Amino acid sequence: MFGLLNYSIVKAQEVSINANFLLGLDISIGNQNKKITSFVSTFGTIGYNDISIESGLSFSLGKLFKRHTIKSAGLFYGYDFFTLIGIGDNSNLLGSSSSNITQTLVFDKNNKGGFKGLGFGFQKEFLPNKLSFFNQKRGKLILRLSNDQYSFDLMFLNDLNFGRIFNGDGTDFGSTGSLQLGYSRILSEKEIFRTGITLELFTPKANYRKTPNNPINSDDGRKNVWFTEETFHNVFYANLNFLGYYQSNDYSILVKTGMNSQKLGAFIQNTLHDGAGLNPRFPWNTNVEDKLFYELGVTGFKTMDYEN
Repeated sequence: MFGLLNYSIVKAQEVSINANFLLGLDISIGNQNKKITSFVSTFGTIGYNDISIESGLSFSLGKLFKRHTIKSAGLFYGYDFFTLIGIGDNSNLLGSSSSNITQTLVFDKNNKGGFKGLGFGFQKEFLPNKLSFFNQKRGKLILRLSNDQYSFDLMFLNDLNFGRIFNGDGTDFGSTGSLQLGYSRILSEKEIFRTGITLELFTPKANYRKTPNNPINSDDGRKNVWFTEETFHNVFYANLNFLGYYQSNDYSILVKTGMNSQKLGAFIQNTLHDGAGLNPRFPWNTNVEDKLFYELGVTGFKTMDYEN
């Protein structure tokens, strides 16, 4: 059984508080990821006149079968936190554009409130067995714009460490960076859909003990390229995928499909590393043909709304 608990209270004409508590279970199956996840989340807003702060905190616990293309069965858990500040009463379409643990949307078709906000957050997975090598924390930058029955969102995640604002682990391997652009629209009192584009890059860990003269992806020796550590030394992917999401009053379905392209990953990371001089390149094998990426997720839930 699953539940969404909503509690709203207005303390004064100028101040409003909205809190949401969510419990759920998700099953995801794909050629890179297979898992069953239970989660608990809370999303809330505090508004004063036309200024609003939105925050969310989520925890997950589940059974993992495959992650990052690597098979490894065992229990895993994680957490996710974010905060945005912006303009508008922000009383609708919370959570999904900012959380990496749940896709479930918190919405009310009868509420016409809007929001224009910018914020930061961080998230981390604790994976089992050999996959614990990739237990990095990633920071995120979030932009969300909503009005009436729809919402646009943009989210950038990276393991970059820049003080307390962008608080990643600074490891520069594993799920180093991802970019998500999404659009959500309410269809009826019980139905909503979401669509978007996601780009995610994944690399093994560089071997900093060796001179970066790897011939792979070196442009015939003109560019410095790292060798990688033996642990998962050949796990590279760049996923560019489209997502479609439908949520009704008691279930939701998420479909992702696109391509896994080492050519795309090399182009993006080479451009960043060459142009900014951050690091030598990584040994992306650009001779590998692009592969299909797909993932299907199903979540069941029931909602209870309380208002005072």
